[in-house]
Amino acid sequence: MKARVATPLLILLIILVQLVPVQAAPQYKYTLTYVFENRGATSTTLLKDDISVPLFVNGASQTVTITSATPPLGPAYSDEDGNSLADPTMGLSIPANGNLTYTVVYGISPSGLPKPQIDSTKAGTASDIPAALISNYTVTTETFWSNNTVVATLARSITSGQTTVLGKLVRLVAWMHANITYATHELPLYPNQTLTQREGDCDDQSILLVSMLRSLGIPSYLEIGVVLDSGINNNDTIWNGHLNISEKGLGWHGWAMVYTPPWGWIPVDLTYTSESDPLKIVQNAPEYTPVVVSAMKVSNQSYTTLSVETRQRIITSTLYIRSIETVNGLQSSWIDPTMIILGVVVAVAIGFMFYTARRPRQQAI
Repeated sequence: MKARVATPLLILLIILVQLVPVQAAPQYKYTLTYVFENRGATSTTLLKDDISVPLFVNGASQTVTITSATPPLGPAYSDEDGNSLADPTMGLSIPANGNLTYTVVYGISPSGLPKPQIDSTKAGTASDIPAALISNYTVTTETFWSNNTVVATLARSITSGQTTVLGKLVRLVAWMHANITYATHELPLYPNQTLTQREGDCDDQSILLVSMLRSLGIPSYLEIGVVLDSGINNNDTIWNGHLNISEKGLGWHGWAMVYTPPWGWIPVDLTYTSESDPLKIVQNAPEYTPVVVSAMKVSNQSYTTLSVETRQRIITSTLYIRSIETVNGLQSSWIDPTMIILGVVVAVAIGFMFYTARRPRQQAI
């Protein structure tokens, strides 16, 4: 066969493509400082979990590295959901009227999750879901109540007549959007609490959605991360004055991850969105943009109960905690103006989420 000779126009196009610079994802500097203060007359001891540091998720959608840590971090380990963490190499005992401080600096380069073309006419059914995912991500846990009669009955009623996973998901999103009001809480709610009160913040609503999805045999879990937003600047004190959170440039957030054939795992964000149509909420999740950075997933760990237990332990102690978080170098042009307003609300609601989310049982890598 004769070789095809490149035309002058094709050669010009090749040259132009090579000359166009490839824009790399910008790197942001995220600084986290924790101050543990003992206001008691005797020494107190922290739990190892109190000082654990998330190493975030690394992949095609983001790169997160530790650029410095004072004191240095110890070896990495994983929790029961496979999240990577590390501990500062420091003692856990705080003398009377003493304090301990550590600072970790991250470099974050986000690009957003690859966005699939979600089309209702191409949606798959439950039979297209791998059996291993059903076994691992539809079970009942302390946080996700997939075998609760009320939750399961409601989920079946809402999705009646729908045969595809996407169809069921969109029905559930529509119901959540119409029936659950956004409201903040100091601690994550159990599914029945959100259902009874008809209100909840980002993780509360996601936990209820995941519970309903799991009851239908659809794999799902809660994802936790940060919203990067130059408009966020908060300082809040909660837990009876024992926990103070200062956030500038970021707010902690939660959303659902749902296995939806044929597209696989997709993010479903019920609260940090400017969309109102349920299908568009699914199609245009903010996690597809560089605004949201994933930190860890919650699937099997006792997220809700451990949060309650941690708060109770702290407020009945002489321990006072300050969390100071800042992000530098944000590009506000990436943020949808509507989302900026919502992002500030989200940040106030879940500033404590980072602290309570690090309470899982730890396993060595």
